[in-house]
Amino acid sequence: MEASNPVRFHRKSPQELGFDSRRLERISVVIDRALEAGQTTGVLTAVLRDGSLAWFDTRGCRDLASGKPIEADTLFRIYSMTKPVTTAAVMMLVEETAIRLGDPVSRFFPEYREMEVYVGGDEPPFLSEPAAREITVRDLLTHTAGLAYGIGEEHPVEKLLESDVWGPVARDGELSLRELAKLVGACPLVHQPGTHFRYSIAIDLLGALVEEVSGIPFGRFLEERLFDPLGMRNTWFTVPEPDRHRLAGVYTPGETGFEPSPDPPILSFAQTDAHPNGGGGLVSTADDYLAFAQMLLDGGRATRPDGRPGDYVLAPRTVSMMMSDHLPPGVAGWSTAGVGFGYGGAVLTDARYFVGYGSPGRYGWGGAASTGFWVDPAERIAGLVLQQVVPYRPELPDDVMTSVYQAVVA
Repeated sequence: MEASNPVRFHRKSPQELGFDSRRLERISVVIDRALEAGQTTGVLTAVLRDGSLAWFDTRGCRDLASGKPIEADTLFRIYSMTKPVTTAAVMMLVEETAIRLGDPVSRFFPEYREMEVYVGGDEPPFLSEPAAREITVRDLLTHTAGLAYGIGEEHPVEKLLESDVWGPVARDGELSLRELAKLVGACPLVHQPGTHFRYSIAIDLLGALVEEVSGIPFGRFLEERLFDPLGMRNTWFTVPEPDRHRLAGVYTPGETGFEPSPDPPILSFAQTDAHPNGGGGLVSTADDYLAFAQMLLDGGRATRPDGRPGDYVLAPRTVSMMMSDHLPPGVAGWSTAGVGFGYGGAVLTDARYFVGYGSPGRYGWGGAASTGFWVDPAERIAGLVLQQVVPYRPELPDDVMTSVYQAVVA
């Protein structure tokens, strides 16, 4: 259902923004088809172009038991869409020269000075060899540090992180980000630094780095330096009690339909802890995340809640660097043709080899509950898909993206 003023961005007709309105309606067809096929429970979709709203739509339920619908102010767990946000915080400190991209992580966390790399073995102590070089901040931003994640993988080091890192995190709300960094540093790497792309705990570790370097809690840093300037008033690691009724339920397909999926114990969306998760712990709304996305399109400049231009939270050249491919030549582990990886998100590098729409420079990422966003500087478009279905399935966000691009006529 369309809302009259769902977000801060001024609404214009699709035609004014270079879309064929009938073609843009194909987004509705895609969502309705997914709802009817039992592939999702409820979806919010939004499209900006030239800083104005071309499309905003909500369909389905945020709570299946009560039938409460998805609404414009519904809160969504954005999971790994937190990673570009944490990356922006890191880049603020890079701009201030408090962090250098080439800095070894050991400059801030000395236990990372002499890392070991897994060679063999099913149980600790593993057979290992010394790392050929130190991990850098840039390695963390591109998931090329050789780190594991500890979530859903069968590798022995992944299992070690699951037990020795995420286990303590789940059990102890007072465990600090600095203590989390020490736990990660005690585990061997899976690959030599700089040789493999491996989706990992790297961005979570960068949250600890921001806290260490800035001297203030990571959550407060985001609030003061990013959320307040962008007017992101509904983005939190812990949802305040008065707002929890807006939080959509998370569901997973079961034998007889969708079943509620409990939040993982490592994430406390309803309880404050000392280790906010910079890799996947934020809850947000469409308006807030569109403000973040439009900031990227506007070269780091904020859009205020009243729709007026605000201050620059990042410099244009910093944003450009963030949204450029930084995968080392010949890196293993990345197999998406025509796509590279920037800082905190994927970047379309060559449309000739990419099986989809988009222009070179398109940047974006998704989240575990099948959410996704992208910004395309060449087309001046930002797109957003919010739902709450696990495990992650990219088909619906991809189909929405296709429906947006096939509607561009000018």
